[in-house]
Amino acid sequence: MSKKTRLGRRHFLKSSIYGLLGASLATKNNGWARTKRRIQQDSMETKDKPQLRIKDFRTLGRTGFKVSDLGIGSVYDEGLYATMLDAGFNYIDTAESYPRHHGIIGKAIKGRDRKSIFISTKMEVKKDPSKEDFLNRARKALEELDTEYIDCMMMHCPERAEILKTESFHAAMQQLKSEGRLMHVGVSNHGSFWFKPPEEPMEKVLLAAADDGRFDVFLMSYNFLQEDQAEKVLEVCKKKKIGTALMKSSPVSKYFILKSRIKQLEKEKKKIHPLYKEGLVRFKGWYDRAETFIKEYDLKSEEEIWQAAILFVLENPNVSTVCCSLKNYDELERILPLSGSKLSDWKK
Repeated sequence: MSKKTRLGRRHFLKSSIYGLLGASLATKNNGWARTKRRIQQDSMETKDKPQLRIKDFRTLGRTGFKVSDLGIGSVYDEGLYATMLDAGFNYIDTAESYPRHHGIIGKAIKGRDRKSIFISTKMEVKKDPSKEDFLNRARKALEELDTEYIDCMMMHCPERAEILKTESFHAAMQQLKSEGRLMHVGVSNHGSFWFKPPEEPMEKVLLAAADDGRFDVFLMSYNFLQEDQAEKVLEVCKKKKIGTALMKSSPVSKYFILKSRIKQLEKEKKKIHPLYKEGLVRFKGWYDRAETFIKEYDLKSEEEIWQAAILFVLENPNVSTVCCSLKNYDELERILPLSGSKLSDWKK
């Protein structure tokens, strides 16, 4: 593959993916039916009760911070962001590569008790990075977020375990800590749940990060398909007191999103990028594998699959928080009742 082609694929992944995609259980179908009724009741009861809030807070590993079991992921509506903070969401996930996201967060947290909010942002390790480069990028993030400090700076999705040893990154993070501008260091990894397979498996990278000892928080993929040996990683995190934030917790949602997007492009007679086609094949494979879960809980719609997927990961006590990417207030109203709940709560 030529350098130009590689850069083209990388640019496509960065510029379009973010915008486009923005525990063994014995519970049977009757359990999910009760869960569903509870969610529906909570939603109906709260239409005139804006005080509906996060119900559960968990310790984020050795950081000691009590984070909401549902965290804020890719949310771009400033009003919605503020409403989520008002409802008790206090873990924020972002990255320097998320367009305009730092600025939205900066406005949303303005005037609030900064110590009650945990902000985690991310930086990629680029080719031949210098300490000064990392420092400059971190300072830019601080300026955009309009905050005196960042709770956690993550190394963004390193493809190989060796990247974890990038000493210029660690030297920069240590300096920021000494200046009081950074509290903790973390690492993210989306594992297999992406348009293309990773260079090295998620478990290899994250288990190496756990052994390294310099990473306090992991942002990782975990869902009911249980790929990438995520359960093993979560167990190691528990032993080493590493905080865990989740992404890719609903493994079939992106299938529906991408399928709809491709259908729209076809309707408009526009060119479909090859990575969309490759991704749809991968996502369809996950959907097919999800059918056992879908049938077990008698899930009838995309929304029910999404809700059940969130409840599944909240079942695991080794999970600190689940990052939620929401587009509107209706989605917030549907997800808030899930806080403090698990699938197994409804077996009786």
